[in-house]
Amino acid sequence: MRVLKQNPILRLVNSYLVDSPQPINISYLWNFGSLLALCLGFQIITGVFLVMHYCPNVDFAFDSVEHIMRDVEFGWILRYIHANVASFFFIFVYAHMARGLYYNSYKSPRVAPWSIGVIILILMIAQILIAGLNCIEYFYWINFDNEISQAFMASLVCFSANNRLRAIKRIGPHNYNVLCIIIGGLLGDMWGTLIPGQILNSVRFGLEQSIKNIEYLMSVWKELKLYGYCSDVEPITTPKANGNFNIRFYLYTFTSLLWVFEGFYTYVDGKYIKSVPVWIDLYLSPLAIAHWFMQDGSRQHGQGVFLATNSFTYDDTLRLANLLSSKYGLKTSVIKTGTENQWRISIWKRSMPQFVSLVRPHMHPSMLYKLEGYV
Repeated sequence: MRVLKQNPILRLVNSYLVDSPQPINISYLWNFGSLLALCLGFQIITGVFLVMHYCPNVDFAFDSVEHIMRDVEFGWILRYIHANVASFFFIFVYAHMARGLYYNSYKSPRVAPWSIGVIILILMIAQILIAGLNCIEYFYWINFDNEISQAFMASLVCFSANNRLRAIKRIGPHNYNVLCIIIGGLLGDMWGTLIPGQILNSVRFGLEQSIKNIEYLMSVWKELKLYGYCSDVEPITTPKANGNFNIRFYLYTFTSLLWVFEGFYTYVDGKYIKSVPVWIDLYLSPLAIAHWFMQDGSRQHGQGVFLATNSFTYDDTLRLANLLSSKYGLKTSVIKTGTENQWRISIWKRSMPQFVSLVRPHMHPSMLYKLEGYV
């Protein structure tokens, strides 16, 4: 006991927890203050973990909540704790106030603590109102009878909100299938563009295909749009010099996908050279191979199929071919395209049954002609 009263820090703890004088008629009604502190602690801890995965944007809010509930380990219990503790917080606040009113805690000599409590209550309500006004998705939970009231409430609720989320705020975590589609596409016809930023650079990926592949490209756009990686603006048609047309779309800009760009592009002599990332084996899934094949694959008459690797060096192409062999047991070889320093991978005819079983479940029906004779 002597140490508790001599040490300056322990003396402070002792004065509040051990020797603190309390009224003789104290009861469990005096627990609401400490319960509020406990609830606040829960809210801060769970809130910190939830905000790592939540995206407060009209395009991504719902998907990020679904991600928390389905993909984040114990995300569902974090969300339920955060939501229910918030409700208990208000219950304890009102009970705490009712107790104070019942026991005349607002009278002298307790005027100062009561006044401080009222100020805290007003600040809490003000913070909730401000947060509600800035919450974009809140508008979608309100039903109105006419367009005028909808427009009014949209301007009221979203007056300080911006539909376009800055790239630096798109932090992921990213869906593995989406990464496989992007990375498989970068092995094919997809490309990345580095966009300089004031704080951090970001990257934007695009995909362009011939108009004859419009069904496939539209299916990729719709899937990426569903995951929140591109806008509702439909892909654009662009004329080519030979009189044909191509169709193209872009993903949103992302700071959190810079690692993909940096893996595929190396800055050499004032320009970016495409290369195969060292981590490609982690994302060379059947889904990625299927998109690579649909974008840049072709049949060999009487033989197997080609996978184009025109943008990569011989060493990169050989590494991809060896990876297909070691990871999926495909017989492959690297052959010249007829153009200097351009190569492609040949999947042997005897490996076609295995190749088809690998990519067929992920192929769009409009691209099955590339497997004609094998499906």
